[in-house]
Amino acid sequence: MYIGPYRFDVELRELIHIGPEKTSAFKLSNIEFLVLDQLLACRGKVVSTESMCDTFLPEVVTHQDIATAVQNIKRFLSAEHASWIEVIAKQGYLLHIHAKDRPILNRALHSVSLKNYLLCLILGIFLVIFLVMNLTTTSDIRLSVPDKIEITGSGSILVPIYASDEDRDNYHSRVKEFAQKLAKCDRQKWQRIYVAPSSNGDVLQFVMNNIADDGKACRNLKVTNVNDDWNFMDLAWLKEAGVCE
Repeated sequence: MYIGPYRFDVELRELIHIGPEKTSAFKLSNIEFLVLDQLLACRGKVVSTESMCDTFLPEVVTHQDIATAVQNIKRFLSAEHASWIEVIAKQGYLLHIHAKDRPILNRALHSVSLKNYLLCLILGIFLVIFLVMNLTTTSDIRLSVPDKIEITGSGSILVPIYASDEDRDNYHSRVKEFAQKLAKCDRQKWQRIYVAPSSNGDVLQFVMNNIADDGKACRNLKVTNVNDDWNFMDLAWLKEAGVCE
């Protein structure tokens, strides 16, 4: 479960911040864990302090204990996001609806030198050769690359890469829909766009480049917190991410 860029890990009993550059975790106490669990379960509704205290019975937990737990959680959410949890006077606490999941765009690589780009290209070629040579003898290694998809009205090509045939069956229709969205752009910036969805549907990775490359026309994007929903990739997002113009 997520609160914006913060993931509530039930098994680890942690609140994890997934940032574009680093990830940090807040280990939840028993009271903090149960308070956050109730707020998430009743997102958009006021959860009374009394009901939170009753959760701990027969252990005695006071209103001040609950308030301290909430303050600790809000402190980890930082000043930017602490307002997502609101204190409702003489009632309880409210986790706002707008504190919802949001796909996070990470521009991992904007440009590379010609030397580094060629090195990456060579390593990529070696990796493909290795996989092809070992697919027939190693059952644990699987690579599914379907036919390239031409983006209508341009010379650009979309190349999906899947970890397995099952991923291909699950995501190829969405890749085709994505290609249709790309076709609506005024101009394609890239001749080749590679897209690789994760098996769990939570991550999308893009690599974009041009055949006639000057060493700078290369971009790598990673989108996390997708939650198996590709609807956020509209025309405005494509332009913001630098996929097209």
